[in-house]
This record gives sequence, structure tokens and C-alpha cells, in this order.
Amino acid sequence: EKERKVLIHEMRHATDMKIGKLVYEDDYVKYNGETYKREDRNGMDMIKYNDKWIQAGSMEFPWELEANNGNK
Repeated sequence: EKERKVLIHEMRHATDMKIGKLVYEDDYVKYNGETYKREDRNGMDMIKYNDKWIQAGSMEFPWELEANNGNK
């Protein structure tokens, strides 16, 4: 079950990237036309969202929440 959920989540990201809704680059993430700064901070992949630095993969990001919608 866990593998299935991870696969669905990652396939959602892949689909969003293919249609241009989501872009991951070394120094930014772009989602729905909004660009978020991304950088390595103390060895961790961090993204600036709502004026705070959050570790990549956090469920605080709208693209992560959306990718989980299929996992209910």
C-alpha cells in the first residue's frame, strides 16, 4: 500500500512537470506560475515559501499537498 501511494504521488509530480505546472531547478521551484527560491542550506535542500525556509518535500508546499490528493 505504501509503495502504491508513493508511486501515485511521484506520478502526479511527473504529470505536473510534463504539462508545465511544476518546474524543479537547482535554484528555484516554479508552481502554477509562482517562483520559489531554492538553495542548499546547511546540507539540506530548502525552499523559501511564505517568507520562511522549509525543507524540500514538506507537506506545507501546495504542490506536495496536491500530489497527495490521489492518496486518500
